[in-house]
Amino acid sequence: MTKKILSALLLVCSLYLHASAQKDSITISGIVTDFEGNAKDSAFVEIKGREFGKESMYETYSDSDGRYSLKVKKGKYLALASMKLCEYPKSNSQLSHEDMRLEFWAWNVIAEDDMVLNIHYHRLEIYGITVFKIEGASPGYTIYCRPMSLSKYYSNPDKPIDDTDLCTDPDLLDVKVTINGVPVKINMKQKVKEYVSNGICNGYLLHVDAPKELSKKGCDIFRIEMTDLENGDKGEAVYFKEKDGYQ
Repeated sequence: MTKKILSALLLVCSLYLHASAQKDSITISGIVTDFEGNAKDSAFVEIKGREFGKESMYETYSDSDGRYSLKVKKGKYLALASMKLCEYPKSNSQLSHEDMRLEFWAWNVIAEDDMVLNIHYHRLEIYGITVFKIEGASPGYTIYCRPMSLSKYYSNPDKPIDDTDLCTDPDLLDVKVTINGVPVKINMKQKVKEYVSNGICNGYLLHVDAPKELSKKGCDIFRIEMTDLENGDKGEAVYFKEKDGYQ
């Protein structure tokens, strides 16, 4: 076999492998901002696999305009998280309470096509979202989540965090939910107790209407925004609701 033929074969193989890799991967991109639309540069963006405690599967940082981009293998991931690490209380204990922030979360991330996922975060973290339907009950979706307010925590600085209720009461919690970008009606907000390994914490059950039309893709995207009306803390999170029969 001549060198020219061998080089040509190697080039063909390289192009095939590159095309195959492109077919098996997608790009998640967007802009990281605060709730006033100001760009967050150097914000950490990471994707976690199904084992939460392990290192990030993919990670990057936003640029000076707040833009980020991650090329990932197609599939399902536990979560995507983001914030500027120097604003996180555990990373920077010298930061003033007013300048501290908590992270944005997207849960059950289904990466099947290129997507734009814009990120907003402030001082209220919406953690551990689960979305489900109750069989035989009113149409719509039930959402569980755990909203945690920084201001609520620092209002009792001498009290152990395990004994601090970080969730505001329902009449002081403003909630907005969209499904695939369409606002839906909030039918119920109920504060509930959640068991955790070191005791009890507080979360929320929400019930929302189903939209008139759902996505034709393998999942529907729920975006939840909350504001603690008592202290102004805001937060946002996303949940990818997998459709029955999705593979």
